[in-house]
Amino acid sequence: MKITIIFPGRSLETGRVTGAVMPLAPTLLAALTPEDHEVSLVDMFLGDTVDYESDVDLVGITVRTPLAPIAYEIADTFLNRGKKVILGGPHIFAFPQEAKRHASAVAIGEGEDLWPVILQDAERQRLKDFYVCGPYAVEGLPGSVYQKKERPTLQGLPRMRRDLLPRDRYFMDSLFTTRGCPNHCRFCPVTEIFGPHIRHRPIEEVVAEVGTLGRRFFNVDDSVFGHPQMVDRPQENQYYLDLYRELAHLRPMRLWTGAGGLSAVDYKDGRKILELASASGLFRIAAGLESISTKGQKESGAWRKLHYKSPDTFDLQKMKENIRTIQSFGIEVMGFFVIGWDEDTRETYLRTLNFCDETDVVPFIFTLTPMPGSQIYREYLSGGRIFTDRPWDHYGGGSVVYRHPLMSEGEMLALNAQVMRDGYSLGRILKRTLVAARHRPSLDIAKSSFFTQLGLRKAYRQLYEHIPQQQGG
Repeated sequence: MKITIIFPGRSLETGRVTGAVMPLAPTLLAALTPEDHEVSLVDMFLGDTVDYESDVDLVGITVRTPLAPIAYEIADTFLNRGKKVILGGPHIFAFPQEAKRHASAVAIGEGEDLWPVILQDAERQRLKDFYVCGPYAVEGLPGSVYQKKERPTLQGLPRMRRDLLPRDRYFMDSLFTTRGCPNHCRFCPVTEIFGPHIRHRPIEEVVAEVGTLGRRFFNVDDSVFGHPQMVDRPQENQYYLDLYRELAHLRPMRLWTGAGGLSAVDYKDGRKILELASASGLFRIAAGLESISTKGQKESGAWRKLHYKSPDTFDLQKMKENIRTIQSFGIEVMGFFVIGWDEDTRETYLRTLNFCDETDVVPFIFTLTPMPGSQIYREYLSGGRIFTDRPWDHYGGGSVVYRHPLMSEGEMLALNAQVMRDGYSLGRILKRTLVAARHRPSLDIAKSSFFTQLGLRKAYRQLYEHIPQQQGG
C-alpha cells in the first residue's frame, strides 16, 4: 500500500519561531510500517501541504485537540475520495466516537502494537472500527473493536524514520526514553493516556539512537529526571544515572532540552542526576510549576510532582531555592504556569510575572485550558462551566473556554496578554540571557537563550495581537 502520515499544523505555532523540533509521532509510525509498504510524511507544522490528488491508499493523521478541526477536514476530504483514513492521537483518546465520524478506523492509545495490525487489516479489507492499546473500557464503543490490554514494553523499537523529512529545516531532532506519569495533575490527561507507571526504553537503545541524531535534540519525556518520589521502584534513579553517564561519553556531545521537575533537587541522588544530565548536554528544561499559591497547587494537583506531601505543605521559598539550584548546574529553567483556578484573581497574573523576574525563569504563563480527557475538563463540563459552543481550535491558547467565578473571559485574556507582552520585553530577555550565560559560559548557550526568547516574544505578540493592551496596572 501507499501510505501517507500527516502531522497537522496551524498558522501560529510557537515552535516555528523558536526552532522547529522534528515531530515524533509520524516518524515513529513510519518506522513501524513494514518495508513492503511505501510511506511518506507530511509535516504541516513546518508548512508542508497535503496532496489530495495523490494515489495514496491509506492516510494516518495524528490529532491534537487545537488541530482537530483541521484534521477532520483533511480526513473528510480523503474519505470522500474513497481513501482509508486512520485517526489517532491525544484528542482521539477523549473523543473516539466523534473521531469515528471522520475516519475509517480510530486508534486509541499507543501505536507500537496497533499500527502493524491496522495496516494488516487494511490490506485485507478487514478494518475494524476501533483499535485500542491499553487497559481501557471499550464496552461503550459502537462497532467492531480490536484491543490489546497491555501497554507496549518499549523494548526493541525500530529507529525513527527521520530520513523521510528534510532534516536541515529542523533545529532539533526528537526522541523519548520513557512513558507514563504518576502525577495525576487535574488539568492534564497524560496519566490517563500513558498510565501511572513509568516504562523505560533500554539504555543501550537510547544511546545508540542519540548517536544518530543531529547536534541538538528534544527529549519528549514527561520528566527527564524521573519520578522516584512517586513510584516504588528503586531502579528509577539508577536508570537516569546510568543513561546520562553513557550520553556524557558520546562524541560529539549533543545539546538537548526536555521537561523536568524541580523535585529532582530533593530526592535521593537527585543532584547527581542533575550534574550528569548537564554533563550529557542538557542545557534547558521546561518545568511545570503551575501555580505560586497553595490553593492553586491544590486545585491543579501539581503539588505531587513538586515533591510535597500535601498541597498544604507547599513552600514558595523552597520552589525558588530549587529553581536556583537547577540553574547552578547550567540548566536554564522555562517555567510553565496555569492561572485561572477558582481563587486566582487579576493580581495572580502580575505576581506570577514578578516571581519569574525574581527567579530569572523564562515565563510561560497561560490561562487555564481544561483539556479533554483531563479530570478538570470532566468536572467543569458536568458543572456547566465549559463553553460548549467553542470549537476545538480555541483549546490552543489565546482563548478562554470556561467560566471563572471571579474574572470575566475578556479580563483574563487581557491580563494574560499583558504579562506575556511585558515578560518578553527586551530588557527582561537580556537579563535572563546573561543569567544563563553566567551559569554556563558558552556563546552557543547564550545565543540559544536569547534567540529562543526573541522567538517567543514574536509568537506571543502574534497570539495576543487581537487583545488590546491594558492601560496602567
